[in-house]
Amino acid sequence: MKKSIKTILVSLNERGCFEANMLMASKLARQFDAHLIGLYVVPSVILYETPYSYGGHIASTHLHKLYRSRAAEIEDQFEDFVRKDGLKGEWRRIHSGGHFITDSVIEHGREADLIILGDDKTFQSDKEFAARVIQATGRPVLVIPSTFKKEPSFDYITVGWDGSREAARAAFDAIPLLQSAKRTEIVCVNAHKEREITGDLPGAELATSLASYDIAVETINERSRKSPEKVLKERAQTADLLVVGAYGHSRLRESIFGGVTNAFLQSLPCPVLMSN
Repeated sequence: MKKSIKTILVSLNERGCFEANMLMASKLARQFDAHLIGLYVVPSVILYETPYSYGGHIASTHLHKLYRSRAAEIEDQFEDFVRKDGLKGEWRRIHSGGHFITDSVIEHGREADLIILGDDKTFQSDKEFAARVIQATGRPVLVIPSTFKKEPSFDYITVGWDGSREAARAAFDAIPLLQSAKRTEIVCVNAHKEREITGDLPGAELATSLASYDIAVETINERSRKSPEKVLKERAQTADLLVVGAYGHSRLRESIFGGVTNAFLQSLPCPVLMSN
């Protein structure tokens, strides 16, 4: 039973990620004959008070001017990709009601089967951009390293598995991609410490479920003193895609104690699909 991706939204505000994001978006749009939405958000002018404003406001127009000045250039580049690759594409330039682009990406992303983001935060007013989109949209989010320049492939996919709701959501959201893989591995890290994982063979039940979609997988149980994110990062160095659940704990707890999601968002070993 084949599953498909019909609508892909790609965020184009991340300045250093345009090429990487569009390479991935184009690959997936061609593979699934999907409708591709190029989303570009122009944030509003920021108004804020200072001790010297005497009840008035100071306006910061930096990001507003920056994104507005680049809109036409990004639109032309997006249209070139669409035309060159024969894609079904749609350009959306949105004027945000706030000074974060995140809310607009969340709003439009909820209508898509898949959201593609980059990891470039250079010009982001919201430093938790990717984290907020992953948590708030309810859709799978594919985060692409800005250094990703090669032709995208899904031949070898690693799925991180700890038995949690988030990991299950990510694994099943990834089914359309897993069905095209030549090699898929389910990796459990220190499964004996994960109370959600049961049975003598960690990951076996997930493997059985995926088999009903004609996905053959290898289950791997890693025992290590390293953190789960370090183990998964090391295995994903040679993978085409890593699939993980996001924010099994609250984002506040992860920001204080660290966690798999934050670790990956800070340093991506490869394209990473996350679901919450």
